[in-house]
Amino acid sequence: MALFRLEAKIFSREKRGRSVVAAAAYRAGTKLRDEIRDKIFDYTRRTKGVMSSAILAPAGAPAWVQDSSQLWNTVEAGEKRVDAQLAREFILAIPPELPAEAQFQTAADWAQKNLVESGMVAEVSLHHSRTGKNPHVHILCTMRKLDGETFSRKKATEWNDVGLLVKQRESWAEAVNAALEKAGRNERVDHRSLKDRGIDREPEPKIGVAATAMKRRGVEADPERFQAVRRVKILNEVRPMMKAIKGRGEVSQSGMGETWWEKSVVFMSRIREQARDAIKSVWRKMLDAGRRRDQTKEPDIEK
Repeated sequence: MALFRLEAKIFSREKRGRSVVAAAAYRAGTKLRDEIRDKIFDYTRRTKGVMSSAILAPAGAPAWVQDSSQLWNTVEAGEKRVDAQLAREFILAIPPELPAEAQFQTAADWAQKNLVESGMVAEVSLHHSRTGKNPHVHILCTMRKLDGETFSRKKATEWNDVGLLVKQRESWAEAVNAALEKAGRNERVDHRSLKDRGIDREPEPKIGVAATAMKRRGVEADPERFQAVRRVKILNEVRPMMKAIKGRGEVSQSGMGETWWEKSVVFMSRIREQARDAIKSVWRKMLDAGRRRDQTKEPDIEK
């Protein structure tokens, strides 16, 4: 199902010494050397997840910006503060209904029109998850415009305008919908909030890669982020019922009970079944993990 997402954030060095060279290598699935730290970041093993990657630059840009190593090492060298802002990143959800080539081209065209033409140099990378359910694009952008053969001394503060971000969100929704229409698909996305669309529902919190990785590796069977999503889903499911109770005193709902209390019994029964299934799933994973450990143990050697 096509979903809308445009997340914009600043990639900063902070006091932990984060490297934009490392970030670029990870997003593009490449191997880059951070010249300041004299450290190599090798993410070539991620090439299966990185479907396409390209650097887009304004007209007349010097040839060296097309080299990812030169580009991001130049950015690193140009920022002296320990907490310097190094790059701007956009993360875009891309419809799984589109083929990979169309997914990348849609994002690249949007980046060219909305970012590069305003003066940014942007590295665009299309990622596919293992399940194929979460195709998304990372766009790593420079914070400064080019001035001849190098970057300008001042950062482009106009890129920080909140109104610009609102326009970017709207333009990304238009680009996605145009791509879906061109592909003959009926799905559409909407950049507006649930409130602005008149939908009485709480937005579901983002699970995030950290919580997903913890659950996949078995570090935590039921991370807090997953619990939060379930809570919001439950609240959204009961919201119409509670609203009707508040307005009329009870709910008439055909097929699942005639009154609100009958419906609540059915609902709690469903929750109980979901909890039981979740517990069974966790136990199966733990048992399977234990069997795999036993199978990989070296046999005892008699002395």
